[in-house]
Amino acid sequence: MDAIVLLGGFGTRLQSISNNVPKALMPIGDGCYLDFLLERIFKFNISHVYLSVHYKYELFQDYVMHTIYGNKLTNVIEPEPLGTGGAINYVIKNSSINSPFFVVNGDSLSDIDLNQMNTEFKIRNSQALIGISSIEDTKRYGKVIVENKKVISFKEKGIVNSRWINNGHYLLKRDVFFGYSGHFSIEEDLFPNLVRNNELDAFKVINDDFIDIGIPEDYLKFCNISEPK
Repeated sequence: MDAIVLLGGFGTRLQSISNNVPKALMPIGDGCYLDFLLERIFKFNISHVYLSVHYKYELFQDYVMHTIYGNKLTNVIEPEPLGTGGAINYVIKNSSINSPFFVVNGDSLSDIDLNQMNTEFKIRNSQALIGISSIEDTKRYGKVIVENKKVISFKEKGIVNSRWINNGHYLLKRDVFFGYSGHFSIEEDLFPNLVRNNELDAFKVINDDFIDIGIPEDYLKFCNISEPK
């Protein structure tokens, strides 16, 4: 199995403390956040990871040259910001990635079991499978409404009628990107279309120790509880 990690964002919410360093490369202990993310990914049956990068891509090129995972990583540089969907599509068209493949948001950590997710994907004969997590405080996140293991709708941040959030881990067939091009969002364009066609399945993670380092408060919290191995 291959995976794409989405790392092309500008990290605007962290700029007050980042010194313009991409958020995935923000320091944590003796390493950086991306060390933690890759460590979790490679615990599972993932053979290769494509890093979708744009902002300060040269820093990711340097990272690949010096990390222990270097021979399992390939940088794919967006020529311009393409949105989350466009970035994935660009990797599909400019690499030899296998289908189906995982997609992981570059600022989200979850206790999700990618091997079990793959098993569920095969059992259900899914086209697209989204990881969703049950967490205590959902105010910051959009909600996912599920019936019979199918996603039936998404709700905006602030709605409190669901305890499930999108945890930023997906398993997708490349066919679901057919007909898409240029700049588009996986969350706002692709997923709603899949929901309308009853083609988006949900993989639940109960009581997830989920964290999104996209804001200073949570980044600093993660720094305090974590140290690279």
